[in-house]
Amino acid sequence: MKIPISAVLPVYNCRERLERHLLSVAAWAPSVQEIIVVDSGSTDGTLELAKEILTPLGARFIHNPPGLYQSWNAGIAAATAPWCYISTVEDPITPEGLSHLLEVVERHDGDLVISPPEMRNDDGSKPVEEKMPSNRLAEAFISGGLSDRFLSRAETIANLCGFLPHGLLGSSASNLYRTSFLQANPFPTDFGHCGDTAWGATVAPLAKVAFTPVSCAKFYCQTEHAPRSREQQRDISHRLSALAIESLKIPSITNPDLIPILGWLENHTFYSEGLWKLLAEHQAYQDHLKSKYEGGIFQYLKRALRDEWKKMYSR
Repeated sequence: MKIPISAVLPVYNCRERLERHLLSVAAWAPSVQEIIVVDSGSTDGTLELAKEILTPLGARFIHNPPGLYQSWNAGIAAATAPWCYISTVEDPITPEGLSHLLEVVERHDGDLVISPPEMRNDDGSKPVEEKMPSNRLAEAFISGGLSDRFLSRAETIANLCGFLPHGLLGSSASNLYRTSFLQANPFPTDFGHCGDTAWGATVAPLAKVAFTPVSCAKFYCQTEHAPRSREQQRDISHRLSALAIESLKIPSITNPDLIPILGWLENHTFYSEGLWKLLAEHQAYQDHLKSKYEGGIFQYLKRALRDEWKKMYSR
């Protein structure tokens, strides 16, 4: 019997990595209700490989223009099963992990269940020390003897909005979502690679969230994004905080319990802005010192070399 999950697999010019990823997909693909592959115009054989492996398993294929979360949303919109799993390339999940997520979210009647990914290096051959917020929360659960838990509204907002630009969602390949909830609340597409975090900030006042400390999937640290400047980091944090605050304002009108949380988030944002300002001032001072002293040393060495050349040629 098929489990009631639509698995969305977004792909774009990733044939080599997809070939490795499909080894894990093949282990659980026969058990899910449907597989939806969203291709964004691949030209390196990605789509052909996906069709070769997944067509016999009944996969559907749709095209969507390039765009990370745009592709996710296109696949989600086409999903028909009650639950939706987003299978991002080289973030593999086990059949047991997928079943565990389904069991937990159905038992708690949640809109989503979040689990901590097992953090691995770029080819998955060994663990790394890097952690996501969900890994730290899982450690707290385990040390406190908790297995899984339905998060209260305050816990949900604190964990989805409390450490922006990061959020509890972590890797969506470690989570399972209610399809109708995702379709009603698609992922924002104007926050770069922080779309998961932006989504969490948007739905924090609404979503029924369950958390399990069991690692159900792996996360390969293989993606290299262009480094953000301090100003860019500050800008994305500010935009995410503004989004979180705005998402709380309307529901807090009819739900007084949200008012103290809104006040907490506004205070948190205010003091975070102070820290960003302090960091910017510190960086500006360091740049000033670097320019001043490196320039001075350069001029000193230039004069010293010029004097040495004069001595050599005057002999």
